[in-house]
Amino acid sequence: METLVRPDKALADAVRVRQEVDLRIGASFTRFQTLLLRDALSGKQGVISYGPCQFPTLGFIVDRHQKIRDFKAEKFWSIELLYKSPENESVKLNWDRGRVFDKLTCLILMEKC
Repeated sequence: METLVRPDKALADAVRVRQEVDLRIGASFTRFQTLLLRDALSGKQGVISYGPCQFPTLGFIVDRHQKIRDFKAEKFWSIELLYKSPENESVKLNWDRGRVFDKLTCLILMEKC
């Protein structure tokens, strides 16, 4: 907030034009699809919406759904190290890696600690 500058007019105009184009395309194609597919939907009421941003968004949703569906849990091991000083103060040491998927590797690393 301390280093505010004037907005870039060209960039602001570009955003405004993109919003206008998206709105006009969305409104036109929504009406077109709704009228075209009304009979195919066997009399169901409603609007079949279209928007230029809907296809990429749907792609993100489908991709995430497939990743969740295809997820396979794996066993993993981690190392937790707690140091107690002679004064009985505790310090928990963290490991950036977090986890290892091979038990032998984890045991070797633990022995090194």
